Amino acid sequence: MSAELCFRRRIRNLLLVLAMAVFLGFTVLLVELRSFAEPVAIVTGALLAPFGAVLALWITGTSLNVVSFLGAIIGVGIVANNAILVLDLVEHLLEQAQSLEEALVRSGYRRLRPVLMTSMAAAFGMLQLAWGIGSGADMLRPLAIAIIGALCISVLLSLVATPTVFHVLVRRRHPAGAPPADPGAPARMLARERIWLRSWRVQANGWRMSWGR
Repeated sequence: MSAELCFRRRIRNLLLVLAMAVFLGFTVLLVELRSFAEPVAIVTGALLAPFGAVLALWITGTSLNVVSFLGAIIGVGIVANNAILVLDLVEHLLEQAQSLEEALVRSGYRRLRPVLMTSMAAAFGMLQLAWGIGSGADMLRPLAIAIIGALCISVLLSLVATPTVFHVLVRRRHPAGAPPADPGAPARMLARERIWLRSWRVQANGWRMSWGR
């Protein structure tokens, strides 16, 4: 078997892995969120992450191979996690009877710092491999460059692309505006916060007792 056929076969297998990962992730989100708009918006934004990886490979003059394609797949997962972080806050704000546009803007404003922190931390951690420093770094250099490219575009995708797709889907389902708010949602949210605070205090007291020993 020639090297070109072997390369095509590996890329085909990685594409199958990417498709299975997207399908399983979409299924889990669909079951967990019990909605169609959020999973579609998250998966749509995540599937745009490979464009950042390809752009980074093109800028650095790195060839597309199996290792760099694997980095693009990892970037898809990172973008999906950031998108879940943003849309989770949107759901909480909608439960407080806020408008859809206001919830999206506030969610993007509040989640900007966590998304930037996680993306920058992961990107800086990959710089050593991207520069080829260390033994065996040359083999993993395409992987690091692809991940950094996906991370650089993940901020734009998580804060712009995913909320935009979510806004379009919700507007189509509810043309008059945001979905109707649940009157008991604020009380349930306050009860969850109280339970979380109570459990945190119990855990903190346990730490103090262990440290006191």
